[in-house]
Amino acid sequence: MEKRWNLWMVTFAIVFVIAVLTGGPKASTGQITPSPQELAISTASSGGAWFPIGAGMAEVIKKSVPGVQARVQTTGGGVENVKLVHEGKTEIGITISYLAYNGYNGIDPYKSKMQNIRTLCSGLSTGVMQVVVPANSKIKSLADLKGKKVAVGPAGGGALTVLSDIFQEYGFKMSNITPSYVAYDEGVTMMTDGHIDAAVVYAAVPTPAIKTLATGTHAFRMLELEEKTQKTLLSKYPYYVPVTIIKDVYGTGSDIRVVGTPNIIIVYGKLPDDLVYKITKAFFEPANLEMIRNSHPSARVLALEKAAVAPVPFHPGAEKFYREKGVLK
Repeated sequence: MEKRWNLWMVTFAIVFVIAVLTGGPKASTGQITPSPQELAISTASSGGAWFPIGAGMAEVIKKSVPGVQARVQTTGGGVENVKLVHEGKTEIGITISYLAYNGYNGIDPYKSKMQNIRTLCSGLSTGVMQVVVPANSKIKSLADLKGKKVAVGPAGGGALTVLSDIFQEYGFKMSNITPSYVAYDEGVTMMTDGHIDAAVVYAAVPTPAIKTLATGTHAFRMLELEEKTQKTLLSKYPYYVPVTIIKDVYGTGSDIRVVGTPNIIIVYGKLPDDLVYKITKAFFEPANLEMIRNSHPSARVLALEKAAVAPVPFHPGAEKFYREKGVLK
């Protein structure tokens, strides 16, 4: 009898411990409420256009994809975002079309193929090369940046390749400047404080970092490409598009001739097809599309008709949605 009593007490103790560890009475129902899945959206520094756009995307996902949460992650920018998504460290990322293409194919600045990335949508916005200097600076042209101290954006940002292409047309290299790898807004502050000669911002127009500068007390100028140099870049590199920054955007007094590259949204290739389908569908529901468009003026161009153009393969979930809508054959 005593042995039975001891056995019963041991059994009761084990059951009690299990009940405590598994949440008590709820464990007996056989129903466990799953934690929401969290997705990270890699953008860039807070001073650029991608951060608010990413925030708008996160809000759409949280509102319209049940059981999924999303958060914005500041990063070094386009170059780094390709790596982060390829490695699954972030599930969604904003990058530049040529960087996605170069990453997928293992072309500079990538040393190996980043083939875990897939396209979710294209036509997000256009990244624009913007270079500002103090109004009283002796720097009159992008060619004059040789030998100067320049804030070039984050180390993983898309500005570096574009600057390299531009400098090549002027007969020098990145090694001929003294670069500071900082966030765009920090770079503009360094310029106004006199610590550097020029600040580069490679983001959609209007860019918060320069917009803040334009409404402040520090007079500045924007450098532009000569027409001949712009035409050469457009003919030599198929990923560039011509861009004119209208004078009213920053109050520059005249329009500024530069180049830009389209931006796209990439996703981790191993995400479930159904999840990516739901996210893509959510992005293009009228009210949600308007929310993303309102996140930043540059995102106003986002449209279903332009989304299905991919420098790298589509994720099957996104592809399914575009085929249903008839924008992908």
